[in-house]
This record gives sequence, C-alpha cells and structure tokens, in this order.
Amino acid sequence: MKLVPRIEGLLASIGLTGLEAAAYAALLREPGATAYHVAQLIGRAPANTYKALDGLLAKGAVVVDESSGSKTYAALPVREYLNTRRRELDARQDEIEQALAGETAGAVETGVYRLASADQVYERCRALIDGAKMLALVDAFPAPLAELTPALCAAAKRGVDVLVKPYATTAIPGCEVLEAGPAEPQLEVWNGDWLNVIADCSQSVQAFLAKDGAGVHAAAWCRNPYLAMLDFNGMASEFILTRVAAMADRGEDGRAIDREIKRMMGRYMAFRPFVSGLPGAWLRHPKPAPVRRGARGKK
Repeated sequence: MKLVPRIEGLLASIGLTGLEAAAYAALLREPGATAYHVAQLIGRAPANTYKALDGLLAKGAVVVDESSGSKTYAALPVREYLNTRRRELDARQDEIEQALAGETAGAVETGVYRLASADQVYERCRALIDGAKMLALVDAFPAPLAELTPALCAAAKRGVDVLVKPYATTAIPGCEVLEAGPAEPQLEVWNGDWLNVIADCSQSVQAFLAKDGAGVHAAAWCRNPYLAMLDFNGMASEFILTRVAAMADRGEDGRAIDREIKRMMGRYMAFRPFVSGLPGAWLRHPKPAPVRRGARGKK
C-alpha cells in the first residue's frame, strides 16, 4: 500500500516520517492490526515497522491494546492527535523560550528576508502588528484581512493608530478603514491575495499569497529601517489619495478635501513616527520621544 504523495506530504508536515505516515494511514484503514499485519499492509520489513509504530506511540498518534495477549494498534483521529500536539507545544512554549534565551543573539539584524510560506507571512504580520507602538498600515484583500483582524483590533485597543485599505466593504473596531470601491478590479485580475503591512515606519511585509491560502507567489519581510520608511511613505500617500479620490467622486468641496488631507497627514504622517524606526546614529539630533494617539488627535 503506497500513500498518495499529497497525503504523505501532509502527514510529513505534522511531524511524521515517511514510514510513520504509511503505518498511520494503514491503521486508519484497518484499526486493531498487529505490527506484523501493518508491515504487510505497507510492504516494509517488520523490524522497521515496529520502530515506526514506537515512534507513533511516542508522538501520541496511535494507541496500543495488549489486553488480548498480542499487541494491536489503532490510529487516533488526526484532529485529536493535532490538538494534543498543540496543547503540548503551548505548555512547553515558555520553558523552551527560557531555555533558548541564552542562545539568542537578539532581534534579527537589518535586512530583507524572503518568507516561504503563508504561515510565515501571517505570523510575521501578526508580530509586526503586536509590536507596533504608534502606527500600523494594512493593505489587504478580504481573506488575509480577516486573518489579521483580531490583531488589528487588539492594536487599536492599546492605542495604536491603525489605517486599513480593504478591497471589500468592512468595519474593524477601533481602526480607520478606507472606503472600498464599488467594484474592486484587483479582486478580479489577480490570481491570489495581496497582503501588505507596515508598522511604525520601521518594518514591513509585502506578500502575494496563493488564492488557496496555502502557498506564496512572492513575499518579503523588510527590516531595513530606511527601506521600510520609504515603504511607509508610499503606502500612506496612496491611502490618503484613495480617501481624497473617494471624496471627489462624491462631489465633496475642496475645503472638506483639504481638511481631510491635513487630518490624515497629521495623524498618519507626523514627523515623530516617521523617523521612530531609524537608528539614532542616522539623525543629526536625538530622536523625539514617541507620541501616543491621544497626543496627535483622534478622528
């Protein structure tokens, strides 16, 4: 019995070796099998199959019954196995972080890094949003935006100014959300999902995710403060232009548009947050202290 490559790949992605994956799948089909019978089902040597079953037992993916005098095995449902692993990892997280603290040199150095998976993209975006102290800008198609909405709400609740450009009408508590166009052409043109996040003008993620949410066409994490500052400037300018264009389409007068430009620039493009991510050695004068949202004005 040979596993379908996709199934074998999925089982490998949750920590099972190729032989363990084959034995696990065999036990899903024939629960209550002996190790010898499992070896026959998967066409592998009994000695190697015993080792695979021991590995599955240690990982909590299978259970063994010895009440009849001979060992028989049954696979636990994959959801139960994954839930157990998740709880174990949650319980060990603090212990592992503390143990590795002495091995960690510190934050990742300045650079631009490729992100290889959708999970990496989402976790890095959440880390940027969770670490934001003043500002967060998000340009995202509906599916990625839904993934990040809880983090955005939490950031806004702790006083971060969050400005979002969506591509479908939505509301996010505590965040300022730009108007989505009546028929966003990007959703029809692109075979994937945009997700671009900038925090405090100092770090950014630009990602184009596969439409199924599982893959990545292109994604990068920029930790170069100068490049991230330029990213921020471009995105903030685009967001202001998006708001102005919407107001003009509605026929609002020039004075109202002028007031809105000044409000958005004052809130999202103030000098302090703009230079907050730059190293002090880059500036001729000491960096100004961060300013919370209340001090800059709230819409």
